[in-house]
Amino acid sequence: MSGGDEVVSFDVDAATAAIRDALDDGSDLHVVAAFTPDAYGIAYCDEFTRSFYADDEEMTGHFDRIHRYAGIDFSEIGLFVDELFPVAGGVEYVATGMEHLTIVRVYTESEGLLLTLDPGADVTTAVEAVRGAIDPDLGATGDALSSSGPDL
Repeated sequence: MSGGDEVVSFDVDAATAAIRDALDDGSDLHVVAAFTPDAYGIAYCDEFTRSFYADDEEMTGHFDRIHRYAGIDFSEIGLFVDELFPVAGGVEYVATGMEHLTIVRVYTESEGLLLTLDPGADVTTAVEAVRGAIDPDLGATGDALSSSGPDL
């Protein structure tokens, strides 16, 4: 597990700082992880999240397991953009609301940021902070995986 800036081409630290600033005191932000279909890196992980794991090895094992599903994200983007909603443009983000957590995956081409937030956090605010920090034209299409990723 390497740092986020080593995994993607955009400035992960700037995105993390922008999210923390946008979410007032930043306490709603728990994890920021940069990812591609091939690799990921944890850029930020708060003490609250760390408290759920016995040690860094257990936490890394869990994040490794989560990353194994990154290829599904990019395949799903291809399905939505190329097959189901071709006139809607690229997929900018996907949010999954859970009882105790909101998971947001923000995409730019074949790269992304995974954010974990408190369930009451404003997802749109977090996404707009990323947009402002890294790229005003967020979005991935089905071409993103085929042009830069491995066969999954």
